[in-house]
Amino acid sequence: MKQTLWKDAYICGIEGVPWECKNTVSKGVLSIARPVQTSGKLYLTCPTKGLGYRTLSTCSLMPTETPHPLFLELARGSCYRARVQSSNWQRAGLALSDRFDELLQRGTSQFLDASEARDDPDRCAQSALQAIATLEQAIADLGESFAAQSIAYRIQREPQIGTLLAGSLVPPAPTRSMLSSRFESAFNAAAVRANWGHIESDAGRFDFDTCDRSIHWCAERGLRVIAGPLIDFRAKMMPPWMYLIEDNFESFVQSATQYVERTVQRYRGSIHLWNCVSGLNTPGPIKMDDEQVMRLAVAVLQTVRRADPNTPAIVSFDQPFGEYLARYRDAISPLHFADALARSGLGMAGVGLDVRLNYTSDATLPRSSVDFGQMIDRWGTLGLPMLVQLTVPGGSGEDEKALVRDKTLTASENKQEMSANQLRIAGPLIRTLLAKHMVHGIVWDGWADNEPHVQSHSGVIDAVGTPRPLLDYLERLRKDFLT
Repeated sequence: MKQTLWKDAYICGIEGVPWECKNTVSKGVLSIARPVQTSGKLYLTCPTKGLGYRTLSTCSLMPTETPHPLFLELARGSCYRARVQSSNWQRAGLALSDRFDELLQRGTSQFLDASEARDDPDRCAQSALQAIATLEQAIADLGESFAAQSIAYRIQREPQIGTLLAGSLVPPAPTRSMLSSRFESAFNAAAVRANWGHIESDAGRFDFDTCDRSIHWCAERGLRVIAGPLIDFRAKMMPPWMYLIEDNFESFVQSATQYVERTVQRYRGSIHLWNCVSGLNTPGPIKMDDEQVMRLAVAVLQTVRRADPNTPAIVSFDQPFGEYLARYRDAISPLHFADALARSGLGMAGVGLDVRLNYTSDATLPRSSVDFGQMIDRWGTLGLPMLVQLTVPGGSGEDEKALVRDKTLTASENKQEMSANQLRIAGPLIRTLLAKHMVHGIVWDGWADNEPHVQSHSGVIDAVGTPRPLLDYLERLRKDFLT
């Protein structure tokens, strides 16, 4: 288990919010210290046979000096999640597959074998790992059944689903005609990265030329346009001169709102949705307390609403599971932050969720489609439409045209395997999103790796211009289900 992400393990309480944790691994024992001494669930990301990286969870565990048998408890958690979720969905009318029943029975038997062998640590761990692999396969099958039957139900009520499926563009627009036509066949919208760091790279000088061309390109093809995030609160996406005012919060807010106002006024009438700001809930390049974060979010949202009162505006949140809370004492819970903005009366039309999977930093830990769907349901309690932005790498190594060059989390360096894994990971999540009526838009944050893009290897076209399998899948999806 050398590839297990031990440093990223964390514990949650019953409300699902991670506690601040300090992890150590010594002599085969994982120890997690936290500020409260109460029961909680352990979350640990490790490679799982047949599935790649997967975040596993235990059932609720008591704090104790005597170590819990880790893999046995993770197997218990997988068994619990598979049995409880399938029972709940079956009572609601979901038809379970024969494969799921077989996997659940076999996985349960393997878990019982591990439990009986707990006095023999090696045998217990071996049986538990087998149980985890089998039960997680069962959970994956369960997620497929839910997505397929839920989409079929939606199709009965609306022959073509009205969900936006957008590809993210870093200006300028796609340059090759063949790739341009495939963008139109895969997506019914475009998310144009009208980002502060690109438009105002020098303080006080705004360059909209490339952004103008992208928005014009979208209009020519009848694509609906999502603009933004206007401010992406990550170091490599902010203006390089920001360090000059990072110690003066009032100047920072003034500069941010001035940029937002000029951008919105320029493109008002050409944009169908403003994605105002993303990532304020996670630690960024400028240190701010909770009050300052809220003030900045409110100032940007108010500026957009004042400059263009008729176009919907949203705020986006990074890492919506909140894993980062386990590492940063003063970080803000994403759902609590969103709830505060929703209650502010500023006219926020929805929430955006930024989900970057299989990167080694600033990313959401890999999840099953069932866990992913449950997270969407929790955010759905806000009662607001959702826009979900997905990123999964289809390659590894250096990516010179990426703006954010985070390393990819992969057990393989094989090019074809990485491209196939992009579809294997993203496909179930996209289907889950299409099954959720509260999700009004899906953005794939990556178009072509041979053009400027944000995240390393995120494109559905690779660095030499070859389409990856995910592009074919998105084209079929658009043709079969979407307007």
